[in-house]
Amino acid sequence: MDVIGSDEGFRRAVPHQEGILETAPSVQYHSCPGTRARSNNITSLDRKRTAIILNDSLRGIGRVTFRAMSTSSGRIHLLGVGNLGRLFAHELAIQHNPPPITLLFHRQDLLDEWGKAGKKIEITAAGVVSSSSNYDVELVQPGQDGFIENLIVATKTLNTVKAFSSIKHRLTLNSSVLFTQNGMGTIEEVTSSSGLPMRPHYLQSITSHGVYSLGPFRSVHAGFANIAIGRAVLPGQPSPRGQLACQYLIDKIVSSPGLAAKEVTPKELVRLQLEKLVVNAMINPLTVIFDCKNGELFNRRPIFHLMGLLLAEASQVIQSLPELGADPEAASRFSVEKLETIVLDVAEKTAKNTSSMLQDVRAGRPTEIDYINGYIVKKGKEQGIECKTNEKLIQLVKEGEVVGVQDVKSEFEPEGRLPAIFSSSV
Repeated sequence: MDVIGSDEGFRRAVPHQEGILETAPSVQYHSCPGTRARSNNITSLDRKRTAIILNDSLRGIGRVTFRAMSTSSGRIHLLGVGNLGRLFAHELAIQHNPPPITLLFHRQDLLDEWGKAGKKIEITAAGVVSSSSNYDVELVQPGQDGFIENLIVATKTLNTVKAFSSIKHRLTLNSSVLFTQNGMGTIEEVTSSSGLPMRPHYLQSITSHGVYSLGPFRSVHAGFANIAIGRAVLPGQPSPRGQLACQYLIDKIVSSPGLAAKEVTPKELVRLQLEKLVVNAMINPLTVIFDCKNGELFNRRPIFHLMGLLLAEASQVIQSLPELGADPEAASRFSVEKLETIVLDVAEKTAKNTSSMLQDVRAGRPTEIDYINGYIVKKGKEQGIECKTNEKLIQLVKEGEVVGVQDVKSEFEPEGRLPAIFSSSV
């Protein structure tokens, strides 16, 4: 194997096109076939770590080109400039000690819209308009160079794998990546499709803020709430690696007052994700098939009882998940009664809101239902649990069906096994 290049300032080495690897600091690279990186000031631990990486992760690669990476700049890249991406970018940009921020555009028309918007982001909150313009921007292109130390991924779940693939070669073993999407399963998809020999550090956030768009790079922060952020645990991994590696990105987000973010443990992050999943699985698709605002749902008995059927399936599936097997709080925290209380509370607090899924449907955009109710159905199948009500709801959303309250019984239980109350519209 030929390893080319030398630089006393190297902190990481990146094999061109083949993946991303970490090496020890101050390593010199030699072009002699079969040699290993050497330097007089590498510790024995550094040398051992480098050898493991080169031997285990580069096996089978004939020629690897390494490029230098500068010391940490604290720069945060943001991929996805929809409502949530704008909120994160803006709040980071206006904090007391803002980090350098780069907005990543994956289409030329976004760059054009950025210019037309005055090269700034505007967020309206409580009738007050606040703008920020201290950003760098990049048009993402194939083969683009430049390392990414901290990345916030705020794309829709449907677009995340493709968007991530366009910049994955710019990530290192020590990069921190925050996923902000609704639903669940996105990180698993990204990990399985990325092809990286070793993954970056992953974070996830759960956002309760309500934000809607006024146009390109202009949004309204309509519902002030909070964000929970924590280190992601992937299936088969008992705990996140590198406890300190992501702290810079976490701290920057937590120190932004407008985000109202708090750091939580990996175990609590999973619990909160599942609670948010259930809320989204109840409110979002039901507002679509009944074509109404959040607050108009559950004051009608047929819809309320339909929610009960959906919750019963979700509760059973969640309590059967292997990742919650040793959690003593799972049975009580994810009981039908507890989940119903959470859903009704959110529906009341967001009564005047139009759900994001209904906004997508009205705009002719695909929905994220496969990562919400679809995730429940998928996990149910893995555990041998039928989720017929959720499956029917997914079908109706995808077909664009609007259901009358009086038709709930015939749509969801044509065999007539539902209680008579489903025939009532009050």
